[in-house]
Amino acid sequence: MKAAHLKPPATERLIFWSVAFILLSQMGWWISLQIRESRNLQNARIATMRAGRAEAWQMDSAQILRIVFQRDTGTTSRPGAVEARVPQFPPLPVRKAAIESRFPYVAVVPDPVEPDDPILLDQSGYLTLRVEILGAMERERTLALWRAAGEAAVMVLAVLLGMSYIYRKLNSEMELMLRQRNFIASVTHELKTPIASLRVWIETLFARELGPERKARIQMLMDGDLLRLTQLVGNLLDVARADAGSLDLQFERTELAPWLREVADGMDHRLGTGSLGLDLQLGIDIYAGIDRRALGQVIENLLSNAHKYAPEPRSTLVTLDSDGEKAIITVTDRGNGISPRELPRIFQRFYRVGDEMTRQVPGTGLGLFLCWEIVTLHHGEIKVSSPGRGFGSTFTIRIPLSPR
Repeated sequence: MKAAHLKPPATERLIFWSVAFILLSQMGWWISLQIRESRNLQNARIATMRAGRAEAWQMDSAQILRIVFQRDTGTTSRPGAVEARVPQFPPLPVRKAAIESRFPYVAVVPDPVEPDDPILLDQSGYLTLRVEILGAMERERTLALWRAAGEAAVMVLAVLLGMSYIYRKLNSEMELMLRQRNFIASVTHELKTPIASLRVWIETLFARELGPERKARIQMLMDGDLLRLTQLVGNLLDVARADAGSLDLQFERTELAPWLREVADGMDHRLGTGSLGLDLQLGIDIYAGIDRRALGQVIENLLSNAHKYAPEPRSTLVTLDSDGEKAIITVTDRGNGISPRELPRIFQRFYRVGDEMTRQVPGTGLGLFLCWEIVTLHHGEIKVSSPGRGFGSTFTIRIPLSPR
């Protein structure tokens, strides 16, 4: 039975990256526009200042070249003649103070700063634009550009983050929907197989005369099918109770080593004695308050996965230890392993390991989710580690120790 292939649609990725490219292009255009306009504005301000520098030169020259006219009163040989006096050059500090008071951005310097700096009429200095004012204008322009670039970057980042969030949520919802569809198909398959098997065995029992050995064999197979159905229905009911917050546990102080040995040996017997390749390394005198049935279900689920996902001959290590505060149970197998990309999602509801959700291994994707719920109700934690695909995996359960 083939399941849906979970792969993000290429169209969605194309739209996302196209919009991202357009936004980045718009941001680049906006920044280039700001650079151009700010440069034009600064050039206009500098041109205005240069015009003011020329006006300052004219003002200073007019003060120097002012001609004082004097008319003859009859004392000269040329009645009515006008005589011009020689210009008087005021002291340079006085002229400098007058220029800089009226034109604060103009400075009088002994040497030219720019090639077009005008020289004073008496060649005592040059008029130039103040370097500190030009520097302040450039810093102001740079700051404005950085501010504009920052605003554009924040806007683009906000849009991209919003699109990314929406994209991931939609993809997550689509993935969950496909998993649910996969779950329904899986549960249908898991129910139909043992029911069909039971139907065949019942027809066989009533249709022909069988010997005691044959009947015993059919009874064992029917018991296995009924157990499979019971476990599936039990898992579904437990998950429903966990969702509703009504998964009630009965805690009792238990020595973990004998309990864990009993659960592991029972599961090994059910799967086929010796088929797990069990190696139990259990520390003694370790007590914890647990629900024996529920936590046993967690261990059984981990051992069942170790059996389903590992090739023969299997080797499964179960250890029990403590760190003084918590009991530590580990289940290590040499099975198919889990890729690093899948590790964070392994305890999600309906999740199945693999690039595609397949039916090659029976399962519903609820077992590890239920394990996580039960361990959490024990105020503990369950984690998984794996070197990668093909190198097995280790599940670690930590639950608080019971006080002595």
